[in-house]
Amino acid sequence: MHDSSSPEPEAGKLSIIRQLPGTLYSAVTMELFERLAYYGMVLVLGIYVVDHLGIGADLYGLVLSVFTGALYFLPLIAGALADRFGYKPALMVAFATLTAGYFLLGTVTRFGPLCLALGLIAIGGSIIKPTIAGTVTRTTEEGSTRPVGFGLYYMTVNAGGLIGPVIAAQVRNRTEFRYVFWVSAAACGLMLLQAILAYREPVSAEERQSGKTFGQMGAEVVMVLRNWRFVLLLVIFSGFWGMINIVLFGFMPLYVNSFTDLQAVERAIDQAVPLTRWVGRWLNAEVFVSLDALLIVLLQAAISYLTRKWRTISAIFLGTAVATLSWILPALSPAAGIVALGIFVWSVGEMTCSARFFEYCGTIAPKDQVAVYLGYSFLSIFLGSLYTGVWAGWLYQRFIQGPLDAGQLPTPIPFFAGVMLIGGLATIGLALYARFVAPSAQDAEA
Repeated sequence: MHDSSSPEPEAGKLSIIRQLPGTLYSAVTMELFERLAYYGMVLVLGIYVVDHLGIGADLYGLVLSVFTGALYFLPLIAGALADRFGYKPALMVAFATLTAGYFLLGTVTRFGPLCLALGLIAIGGSIIKPTIAGTVTRTTEEGSTRPVGFGLYYMTVNAGGLIGPVIAAQVRNRTEFRYVFWVSAAACGLMLLQAILAYREPVSAEERQSGKTFGQMGAEVVMVLRNWRFVLLLVIFSGFWGMINIVLFGFMPLYVNSFTDLQAVERAIDQAVPLTRWVGRWLNAEVFVSLDALLIVLLQAAISYLTRKWRTISAIFLGTAVATLSWILPALSPAAGIVALGIFVWSVGEMTCSARFFEYCGTIAPKDQVAVYLGYSFLSIFLGSLYTGVWAGWLYQRFIQGPLDAGQLPTPIPFFAGVMLIGGLATIGLALYARFVAPSAQDAEA
């Protein structure tokens, strides 16, 4: 244990930071701008599509399913192509595609162009994910600078999740809604220039020649799918990912925007801190829901410490159960305090189980194939997105949006009950997995 008053640890940290190359800082800057562009868009997308374009929540759910699913499936292909052709051209293509997608999104008035815009964003975003992470890996050294590099990487991801919705709220409160997406386009356009002018290729020509072929990728897929314990875990836990990416990010801002009196919350906060006088209206639905990201930044280290001795599969089970139960609160009342408490409970569950899921995927993989299995663990998010969006969209249209459009009283409880059904099935599946599969998983793979 180091004495906190000693200067050596700080000097060591500064020494490591100085060792990090400029390409790494360029990459994490691009990640920050891409994430704030994405979160600034995705947390207002439901409001824009359903309330402003008048597209049904069921169609919105279908589009969100395909869009989010593509974001987590296409990186498997995009990563291999980036390794083969180079990271710099991959990032140039990614940010050019993202810029075009966000700009187009700000101009759409019909369903077809909406799908095209989101398709471009999904393609661009899927290239960013493996390329930036790969840059961090290739520009740092195992055991010395790599932990710091990935620490910076995850810090920028969280910062983007916090900053993006705040910018989106300020833009749409002061201008037309479409400018939210054009600000995202501008952020990605700036990063396109950065990719062209400042980013240096970390993959040598020899490494590009030895990159994975599609035949090798196919062999990897077959190898992974033969591990039934791994595949079963991906299917079971997919319900959790559906709840966060589709329901929390996709439908909760729409729900809060329709039913929660956020102006009353602003007035109450102004009694202590006059934020509205300084910045104007600021507490939009997207900012309110991003409370989840703020809580993760503030509490993830503490939750990880408190649960560090828990069996990994038990932490995944309990976290999923807590997250599932959190939907009871917004079902009971749209009051801001109740919904905020629900988001707090959700975030505790999320912090307990999400990172431990990837940890467990690594433990049930053969020891020489951990990196491959961790790459394919994102298929769980792909699966959860596909069915949750269709289900949640139908529920929201049937019990909330449809009645609202017809001038009738909406009934949110069936919507949230349907969401809890997804989480409940995942929780039961994890309990059975822990009882009958997990004890022998490591022995079987040894």
